[in-house]
Amino acid sequence: MQITPEDQKAILGLLESGIEASTAKLAAISRTQWAIKTTALKAYATAEDFAELGQPSQYFFGAYCTSPGRVFLSYFSSRASALLTQAFLANSKRGLEATPQMQEVAVAEVSNIVINAIAANIADRCGMAFILSAPKSVRGARADIVTAAFGALQPVGKVFSATISLSSKDIAADCTLMMMLDDLIVNFILNALDR
Repeated sequence: MQITPEDQKAILGLLESGIEASTAKLAAISRTQWAIKTTALKAYATAEDFAELGQPSQYFFGAYCTSPGRVFLSYFSSRASALLTQAFLANSKRGLEATPQMQEVAVAEVSNIVINAIAANIADRCGMAFILSAPKSVRGARADIVTAAFGALQPVGKVFSATISLSSKDIAADCTLMMMLDDLIVNFILNALDR
């Protein structure tokens, strides 16, 4: 399937409207405001396209949810993960610390909330069901995290990917959201949007 610039713009608009709902949820969890920093679209993505993410080397925590033909991924730098975990545990009376294991659990839970907000918006706007898997935790180099999520897609046809980076000035933290869709899902979405 050919994805035109107009198609990409329509999908991006749909995704960004879901991001608004997810940033509100992220703000409630982290007690700070988040805004879109950058957006990148790739109509025909392959695993090799994500190799460039390996530089510079940095440690990330993330989680992804899958459904046939689609993968949603959310990942945070180790610094942002620690800050999110501290905020997430702030109401805990058990005195839990932001250890790497706890960061993995907290990021998976936060990712689940954010990803489902985006998926719910797409489902509502397109009249389709998005029954996503439980979040799968991943941590390590960014390229490895993205490649693992891409590997879980098992697409029919080509893959459309959208990457949106969020940032919070207040806590100098970052979050990256990715959506990977195969040709069947892209076609369904575009038809639902009357394109």
